[in-house]
Amino acid sequence: MTTATGSAQGSAQGEGRGDWVKETGIPGAFGFTEPFEAVVSDVRTALTGVGQDVTHGPVWYPPLMATARVERSEYAESFPHLLGTVHAFRDDQLGTPEGPQDARRPTDAVLAPAVCYNVYAELADQVLTGLQTFDAAGYCYRHEATSETGRLRVFRMREFVAVGAAEATATWRDEWIDRCQAFFTRLGLRVDTVSATDPFFGPGGRLMRSTQLEQGLKYEFVAKVSGQDSGTAIASANRHRDHLGRRFGIGVEDGRTAHSSCVAFGLERIALALVHAHGEDRRNWPEIV
Repeated sequence: MTTATGSAQGSAQGEGRGDWVKETGIPGAFGFTEPFEAVVSDVRTALTGVGQDVTHGPVWYPPLMATARVERSEYAESFPHLLGTVHAFRDDQLGTPEGPQDARRPTDAVLAPAVCYNVYAELADQVLTGLQTFDAAGYCYRHEATSETGRLRVFRMREFVAVGAAEATATWRDEWIDRCQAFFTRLGLRVDTVSATDPFFGPGGRLMRSTQLEQGLKYEFVAKVSGQDSGTAIASANRHRDHLGRRFGIGVEDGRTAHSSCVAFGLERIALALVHAHGEDRRNWPEIV
């Protein structure tokens, strides 16, 4: 495996992954071979089993998202440097790819930075009855400028989401922390559960990092994805409080704003962690499914 994310060729080949991941010429964006995709497929199936009380399988969303949805979430205000926008030439510039720079105009779509925004947008301006749970997946894009192995610019995310009353969403998230720990133990991965901060809370650090850490709003499940890696978050369990409920106008029966929680799994990162932990020969792996 030779990557533009900082994993040297010799080291990667030493881990036996040369036939798993292929370069595309774009830093942080890779092609994945059939053996790697087989691992991802097995992880997806296993996650459906872990979340069987939520779903029989995810809704897969496209890699594009309506600009209006991202703007309503405040992601563009918080992280404009990570957002990938989609531009196109005006009609009168068709056939002239060397046209002037200002001929390109933004479209009504951006590259999706997170999958769960689709869920909140679909619930927008509604009042919910009871706790609502969802299973969502798709390709995401973040314009990362990094050399860290596993910090991909294009990646697949699987998210279980809960929206409803404050106490119910908090309890749901805490139960999922236990599920995640048990899941990664079953996969034979050495994972540390680490308190972290979440970008969901809007621009300017509206909910300060220290406050987020004190309240335990985000936990990351950290594992090694390469020999040089000190630890990478392969999944996270998050409470957004009422931030996204307010942004999308979602209410609950008692007249309050809905709270939300999500548990997100990075499919490529989990696959990389498995290859690093167990080697290339899958006969030596624990059973995933």
